[in-house]
Amino acid sequence: MNGNGRIVRCEELLEADLNGEIVALHIERGQCYGLNTVAADIWRMLAEPISLDEICTRLTEDYDIDSPTCRDEVLRLISQLEDEGLVKHVAS
Repeated sequence: MNGNGRIVRCEELLEADLNGEIVALHIERGQCYGLNTVAADIWRMLAEPISLDEICTRLTEDYDIDSPTCRDEVLRLISQLEDEGLVKHVAS
């Protein structure tokens, strides 16, 4: 995935915020997901189409993390979310 492609979360989830973390239920699959504070921040960003570069810019401003590490970690999370059918790529 390049840094300018846009990603957005899928709509098929019910979610609740529990002290900064997200618990989400995918109704069709009957799967429950837990997102820690950082993953929950990313999840909130994914409410609207956003690029990987934009996500990383925000995270490096808010957290003590360097850009290459941030990019690797966000790519890993996005890949996992995509494998579960929770996010999708959209046209820019």
